[in-house]
Formats: sequence, structure tokens, C-alpha cells
Amino acid sequence: MQMNKSFKTAIISGLALILSHGMALTQQASDGAEKNKVMFVLDGSNSMWGQIDGTAKISIAKEVMTNLIKDLDPDINMGLMAYGHREKDNCSDIEVMALPGPVDRDRLIDHVQNITPRGKTPISDALSIASVGVGYFAGKSSVVLVSDGLETCNADPCAKARSLGLVNPGFDVHVIGFDVTKEESESLQCIADATGGKFFRANNANELKDALAQTVAVVGGSDEPKAPATETAKPKPGTFLYTKLCDACKREKPLDAVWNVFKNGKPHYEGLGVVYPNDANFAPGKYTIAVRYLSSKLTARGEIEIGDDGQQVGAINLNGGNAVLNAFATDDKNISASPILFEFFPIIDGKVGESFDVNAFSNDSTWLPAGKYKVTAKHQNAEAETEIDIVAGQKTSHTFDMRVGYIQPQFVLSSGEKPVRAAGSAYSLVDAKTNKVVLSSSLAFNEQQAAKPGDYILSTRYFAPMGEVSGEFPVTIKSGEVLNREFVLNAGRFNYEIKTPNDNDKWFHATLYSVDENGNNVKKMGSNNNRKYSGVAPSGRYRFVVSLDAERRNSEPFEIIVGQTQTINVTIP
Repeated sequence: MQMNKSFKTAIISGLALILSHGMALTQQASDGAEKNKVMFVLDGSNSMWGQIDGTAKISIAKEVMTNLIKDLDPDINMGLMAYGHREKDNCSDIEVMALPGPVDRDRLIDHVQNITPRGKTPISDALSIASVGVGYFAGKSSVVLVSDGLETCNADPCAKARSLGLVNPGFDVHVIGFDVTKEESESLQCIADATGGKFFRANNANELKDALAQTVAVVGGSDEPKAPATETAKPKPGTFLYTKLCDACKREKPLDAVWNVFKNGKPHYEGLGVVYPNDANFAPGKYTIAVRYLSSKLTARGEIEIGDDGQQVGAINLNGGNAVLNAFATDDKNISASPILFEFFPIIDGKVGESFDVNAFSNDSTWLPAGKYKVTAKHQNAEAETEIDIVAGQKTSHTFDMRVGYIQPQFVLSSGEKPVRAAGSAYSLVDAKTNKVVLSSSLAFNEQQAAKPGDYILSTRYFAPMGEVSGEFPVTIKSGEVLNREFVLNAGRFNYEIKTPNDNDKWFHATLYSVDENGNNVKKMGSNNNRKYSGVAPSGRYRFVVSLDAERRNSEPFEIIVGQTQTINVTIP
């Protein structure tokens, strides 16, 4: 495993918690102010296994997208998302693989090729996340959605697109319906029409290629925001819904929260805090609500009041703040570790609870309810933790030192031999101060493993068909360096054959024991049912104890010598 290149992170607020719980990616920062931004959203739902002329749609999409990335105009800042590709029935399975920025072609192609369709089709939530990713209110910005079907997560992507497009005329969604029915085509076209974007229908590989080429031509055009098609296409909002982070805090932006509003126990409105007359009419009175801030873990339930002017009285208090974390893995502390996983564990009454189902990104806000948390950071095999206090309305910052070194040990039985390799045999790295195992690896693979700098005990056990060898070695891991030297186990090899009075005994079992200076059996080194086999053992004296039916018989002691392969012939009288 080679050391991963670290990237400066520029993840925009609002992405973190829609993403699945797992390894978080960081991207190189770039403002891209002079380039058009476009986020490609690929359908990774289970229906993409459907075939066109004997080829799975996902295979076609991967090939076409790969070629598109290879030939992409360098003046386009491209980002990449996918949904439904990791979990079977999870509507939150939406992954931002790369934010819009300078295109790392190999990295994007690798992401595309690793998409494996599995799950649902959460188009509406994907559009929300994609809109934030391209920089909402940032002028010309686009989303390109490639989908082979309808929303399957109880949402209205057309309404979501309309809400996003009306607020920012520079934002558009282009949609490619890939192998879709008439009903699916009409639903997907509504998404494009709602923002003034383009809709293309592709029924095979060539049509998908042409559709993507036309879409790229559109998003690569002028930076001037598009004008709405008609004046009536941009109605004024009717009601604004507000949250705040603490009692004394100012109101947050209406677009920064998602609301579920109930009137008299019945659903009244679902969506962002900018409500248009066609979406819902808020008459004066009280409403029961559930609200989520920026798709985060920061939520609230309660009641709001709409005044006589049709606007909310006050704002509902979310009682939360944000954590901004960073982790560096090189001596340049300004470069964030990649990949990095942060986890948050609430501490209640002094007890650490289960991990919050959130993802955090370096140098980005993670919004949480006020309280105390244990925070862990993981990079490669390096781990660190701290405790933080989230204060309502405030930012809490912390930086983790995740600098690592690497170890790739070569274990040999004696100096000059080839390294031993065997399935079932392993080594581990133990912290010399805490006695905690920080990593382990099979000897069957010559892998490079990462660990935090420090002093350790390198421990190994190598198993042969008969016998075993173990060893412990003090080592020091240094930041950025690879420890890959030879470690000598000081052992010898042997081939043995055990003969008994009757070679057809119903029961035969041989056990290898070490022998002390007085000829006593001391330590069991291995056993099997083979009369003829090979083995290893440290330098010293040994004997076989042979079980024949109901009897146990000792062989004469023999010597194992380091660096030699001996032939051991044993005759049991």
C-alpha cells in the first residue's frame, strides 16, 4: 500500500451528512471562479443492471463516462456523485466522489469504474446535495443527472428542482434519461424544465455518448446566468421558514433547512424554508414541525406560529453548533490527510454513546446538537481521539496529528534466506507503551502498512506443516519513512519421516515437542497425522511424541540448527 497523496479540502457546507457512514474523501481546494462548475450525478441503483442489446446499462454508462472524462474540456470544473451504489435499501446512499474543481482524470475514472449498482433512486436528495456542491448562488453552475428511472424514495424531484432553480437563475439541471419509458421520460424532463436545463433521451450507448457530448457543450458555454424563460416562471416566495442555532442567535437562511410541516395532524408542507404559493399556503396559526439543518444531525421538533402577514413569528431554536476538524499526515500541516474518517460519539452523564451516523470532512463544518463528544480520527492504520464541547451557536475547532510511517517487514528463518510467506501466519505491531496492538497483517502478503510514529514491538508467528517460529523485535516507526528491513527468526528447516512397527495403524498422530537439557518434553510445537512431512523450529533440541492407537511413544531427541535443512528419520520401536 503506497502512501496516498493528500489534498487540501474544500467541501462545501451541507454535503456531510447525506453521505453514507464510511471513509470520507477530501479534494484539492480550488475556487474555480473563472470556470463553469458542473456536478455529474450517476444512477447507481439496482435497475442499472438492466441490459441493452445484451450489455448491462451500468457497463455502457461506465464506458461512455470514462471516455467523456478522458476528453473533458479543461475549462470545466467537473465534480462527480453517485447514488444507490453501496447499500440495497438506503435512501441516504448518496456519495460525493469529487467536488467540482481541476479534473484528476485517473481519479474520476477510477470512481466511475468502481460503481456497483445495488439500491434505491434518491434523485431529490441527490439534487439538493449536488446544488450545494456546485456552489449555490455562485452564478453559472450546473448539474448533469444520468438516470434510468423514477425517484423511489418518496420525494418529488421535479418540485425540488423548481425550488432550487427559481432561487438561483444561474443554476440548471440537465437530465439524460437512459433507457426510460414514456412515463419515466416525462418525469425526468420535468426536472430539467423546472430549471431551464436540457433533457435528452438515450436508448443505447451511441445515444448516451451524444447526449453527454451535447450536455458538456451546454455547460461549457457562457458564464452569464441564463434568463428565465418567462416572467411567470419565477413567482415570488409566499412564506419563509426560519431556524436559529441558539436563543440569542440570529435567524439562519431559509434555504439552510429542510422542513416537514403538519397542520391539524396532517402533512402540510415538505421542503426547504423558502415556500412558494404553489407548494403550500400558510394561513395564520400554529403548525407542528420537524426540521433538519443542512441535512445534518442537527434537528428539532416543535411548533411554529404564522402571523397575520403570512410569515413565521420568530424562529425555532436548533440548539446546536459546528465542529471544524482538520487532520494532517505530513510535515506540512496545511495539507489535509486523505482518506480520513472522523467519528463523533456523544458523551452523556460521563458515558460514551454509540457513534453518530454522520460524516465529517477536513476543514468543513459538521453541525451537531450542543453537548460533549468524543471524536476519533482514522487515517490508514493511524488513529487519534479527543473530546470536544459543542456550544450552541459557536464553532469548535480541533486539529489531529495523523502523520504516519510505514512498515513492510521481511521475516527470514536465517540470514540470507528468502522471506517466509504462509497463509495463517501473521505479524502484529504492538505499542511499546500501552501494549495495544495497532495493526496486524498476514505473512502471505508483502503489504506495506501505516502506523503512527513511535516505539513498538514487532511480533510474528510463522506456522509450517509441522512446527512454528515466533519472534519479537523492538522497532521505531518514523514519519514518512518505510521500515522494510530483514528480521531474522533464527530457525531451521527439517524434513521428517516416522516409521512404526505397523505402517497401517488405524490411529497415528505425531506431536513435536521441545526438549530441555534433562530430556524432558517442554513445549508443544505442532502436530499432525502425517508420517512424512516438513517443518520449522527455532534452534534447539526436539523429539516427536507419536500416538499409535492407545499408546504414546517418544522418539529419540534430535537437534535443529539455524540455516540448515535437515532430514530427520524416526523409528518408533
